[in-house]
Amino acid sequence: MGVDFLNIEYIILMLVRGAEGGVSFAAVLPDWVIGAVQTIMIMGVLLTLILLVLVVYVQIMLHHIEHEGFHMLEAKSHEHHESGTETEHTNNRWDTIVSLANGSSEGDWRRAILEADIMLGDVLTTIGYPGASVGEQLRHANPIQMTTLDLAWKAHKMRNEVAHKGETMELTERDVRATIDYYKRVFEELGAI
Repeated sequence: MGVDFLNIEYIILMLVRGAEGGVSFAAVLPDWVIGAVQTIMIMGVLLTLILLVLVVYVQIMLHHIEHEGFHMLEAKSHEHHESGTETEHTNNRWDTIVSLANGSSEGDWRRAILEADIMLGDVLTTIGYPGASVGEQLRHANPIQMTTLDLAWKAHKMRNEVAHKGETMELTERDVRATIDYYKRVFEELGAI
């Protein structure tokens, strides 16, 4: 069944004449079509303005939340520096991790990585990152507030390999040194060591 009641040539001719300034295309259309098009245009403009205001508001709120979160992170980090016992405890933990990493056995290396990840989880919890695991806490971290987030992920992925593969995973001294260095850089940024 073909469409034989639609005259495309006539519509195109009216558009061309309208563009040339001859016959107005609106003069050919029924009033209800013109009214519907005008209503749609007005609603479109209003909807666009409302969405634009909403986007600007969300951007301002996100900036405000990120700014507050950064200051909270900075304040908590400053609290850790001021409280000597927590810093001393954290430094003792870190010293133990470093001595394990400097050991000669793969068992010590594995333990160093596992202990460093536990320490990372404790530091993230203290700072206020939510989550039941280090992975969840890192998902909530903001790369603007935590510039070493990628390093934390790399170190945590190595920890996962060590934890899941266990003794079957062959660790090299180079892998351990790199992973412990990642943890060190993260802890330094977070003010834990």
